[in-house]
Amino acid sequence: MKNICIGLLIVTILIFSTGCGLMQTASVVSATQGGAAENEQAVKESISKEDDAKAKKIISEYFTALYTEALVDDYNDYSRTGIIPGDIRGYIADKTIKEGDGNPEIGIHLPRYISINGMTIIVYNVEFVNAGNGGEEPHIVSDFVSKNDDNYLYFTRIYCKAKAVPDEVFSNSYRKNEDNTYTKIRQISSEDIDFMRVEIRYDVELTKSDIGFSILRAIESNIKSGMKNRLFVLNNDNITRLPYFDLTKNEDGSYKNPADGEIYEAEKAIITEFFSKFTELDRERMNLLSYRWKQGLNSVSEFFEDLGITANEEGVKLIELNNKFNENYPFNSFPLRNNMERIKEIKNFVVTPHPAYSEKIKLYYVNFDATVQRTNGITDEYFTYRYDYIVSLSKTEDSVFIEKFKLNEYYTLSE
Repeated sequence: MKNICIGLLIVTILIFSTGCGLMQTASVVSATQGGAAENEQAVKESISKEDDAKAKKIISEYFTALYTEALVDDYNDYSRTGIIPGDIRGYIADKTIKEGDGNPEIGIHLPRYISINGMTIIVYNVEFVNAGNGGEEPHIVSDFVSKNDDNYLYFTRIYCKAKAVPDEVFSNSYRKNEDNTYTKIRQISSEDIDFMRVEIRYDVELTKSDIGFSILRAIESNIKSGMKNRLFVLNNDNITRLPYFDLTKNEDGSYKNPADGEIYEAEKAIITEFFSKFTELDRERMNLLSYRWKQGLNSVSEFFEDLGITANEEGVKLIELNNKFNENYPFNSFPLRNNMERIKEIKNFVVTPHPAYSEKIKLYYVNFDATVQRTNGITDEYFTYRYDYIVSLSKTEDSVFIEKFKLNEYYTLSE
């Protein structure tokens, strides 16, 4: 009888516990599903559209002032001393200036030297994009996070073109101080300078008063505590290198960043026109070219010029041949193989900036499909091949042209 009672007690406890668990789970699920929209609405209602617009305007103006032609050399002493630079003081809250000005641990984080992908940034410049009304605006995006009384928290992303030098060049040009600031000891050659595009992330806290919004704190996201740790040149948690071009478009098809779009379209046109010339290189001409290839630069240049491959009809240079032509344009990188008679058509042509593209390194992926007649004696039988190339461009003061190309792979597309 005792064992039966104990068994009943255990069963009762299990049923009760399971029932409680189910009730709790159901309650949580119900609250999550039913409350998601309410919670989202509550967040949205915690700041008015008018206040949101005003806060974002102050943030945009602040970071535009901070990151327009921002030479880190100029900000280095401000970071060391904690003194707020004059060009941004008008955006800073009185409380922050009164309590933090002159303190290196102040929550106003300034542009600094950052190493990313083997390059150290020494200058930042905020980029401008099409505003949709015929004008341009700084590419700064802020999202409201939360509100506490009269304090408002935003997550902000600033998009910049950054001037950078190889880490080794930076180390040889600057002396590292004990507090992780740097002193410049020699000038940097323009040949060592390149540009990259980056996204910089900040957490921004504003306060609202009778005179409007002002900034209490503007700190790097993913902050490392302590000024010395934050200024460490390899501390790059708040920055991401982006594709050099911003090729996003507006609804009307125009580029949000017209300057980037213009450069890309011009370079794409050169690449597209050159590769269209491949249809001129049939099997017989490739055989002739193989002999010219062995004769050297002058013979290859003459052959290409006769075929109209090196320039377009307007005389615009498409490629440049020099003594390294065999290295820059490997013979086996031309698309026609031994079993191919000729290329009838090139289509589905796609030109994509390479992740390593920069101001100096003009690198592209090039992909296209080619309709090819094989050497099987059947003149009306064609096959489609996909080609993948890497193409490097060179730029002079007045022109841009292909300086190298390499075939990565080619393969038959299934019918």
